[in-house]
Amino acid sequence: MTTSEEKQVDRRSWLKVLGGTVVGLAVGAAAGYFAKPTVTAPATTVTATKEVTKTVTAGAPGTVTKTVTQTVTAGATTTATMLSPFDIRTNPAEWVDTKRYRKDPPWVIGISTHHMAPSWMKIFLKELLCEIDALDKSEPGVKLVEKVIHVDAGGEIEKQISDIRDLIAAGVDVLIVDPASPEGSAPIIEEAYDAGVPIVLPKNYVNTPKYTCYSNNDEVQFGYSTAEWLVNQLKGKGKILVLRGIPGYGVDIQRYAGFRMVVDKYPKIEIIAEEYGYWDYTRAKKIAADMIASHPNFDGIWSMGGQMSAAMVDAMLEAGYDVSKYPHAGEDYNRFCKQILKYNIPACMSCKPVWEGRIGARNAFDILRGLPVRKNNVFPSPFFTAEDAKWLVRPDLPDQVWVSTTLPDAVLKEMFG
Repeated sequence: MTTSEEKQVDRRSWLKVLGGTVVGLAVGAAAGYFAKPTVTAPATTVTATKEVTKTVTAGAPGTVTKTVTQTVTAGATTTATMLSPFDIRTNPAEWVDTKRYRKDPPWVIGISTHHMAPSWMKIFLKELLCEIDALDKSEPGVKLVEKVIHVDAGGEIEKQISDIRDLIAAGVDVLIVDPASPEGSAPIIEEAYDAGVPIVLPKNYVNTPKYTCYSNNDEVQFGYSTAEWLVNQLKGKGKILVLRGIPGYGVDIQRYAGFRMVVDKYPKIEIIAEEYGYWDYTRAKKIAADMIASHPNFDGIWSMGGQMSAAMVDAMLEAGYDVSKYPHAGEDYNRFCKQILKYNIPACMSCKPVWEGRIGARNAFDILRGLPVRKNNVFPSPFFTAEDAKWLVRPDLPDQVWVSTTLPDAVLKEMFG
């Protein structure tokens, strides 16, 4: 078998796993996933060796409490921790009776997104719409979907509030939402829920229990696992640059919490610069150039976005850095995969699968059919190394592609040229 054929087999096998995961998640089969704790309170200094017992609470939606006992030595610091938001090892699966939402088709499906600028969001929406289209055709001779109404808030909470009110007024039968903010979007989510509209959260959380179902990768673990890899590469000491997402956005909050859970354990790891790149290549490229100009002596990079990682690599190359000397924790963006292989970058990548929208579509259809859905369904964030980039990369596809996509190549080429 040739190397090319081997890569195709690897990719097909991985996509089969992804497809199986989509189906499994649709019926809530993600029990027992790996989760890590996250930072929720300032550290306190211990003056004598003692046992410390705390009750820790996970963030909403869904509150989980657990007692943790630690033996702490003098001079050490302790930090209150929380579990990943839906640690189903301690929070048994909760199934939602959706019979009150059952309605004869055809249905009107509403979609409210926070920001469509990143290519990840474009692929996410395409996967979501493709799944709706496929499900619409799943019953021969029956028209299940009357129409789909999608509105985007352009990154503005107030716009999303207005958008959701417009969707309620338009008579949507179900609402699929990407909340702009865990706190800021909560009141309008509650308003829609109280108006009798079922709420599906397929990729991001909100701080209220008034939603019908939530599914997502474990964003806390995303931050934890990539930070753990970076710290190990640096042998527990070094200066790092950090690129975050969007201020106040749930994904950013959770990934960063997981990241800090790791780095705060290592006093010799120093964050010398930290900026929000908004998951945007152009914006992150300028930020990265400014970062390395102001802080030329650093040892590694932690980025919660693949396009921001790609921007950092390009900025470093333009500034004359040998990128093969700098461990880089990033995400499964096609351009970043290409850079890893071309420049021999020591890297790791976590992944927020773009097919998460398909799970949201299936949950929406199940709700409108009156079938039970799982309230909270969180699955592990995939983790890859530079070695994995050899089979993950899509050299024949545009840089903007996210390699977890299930969309056909022709569709991706049409989307991104």
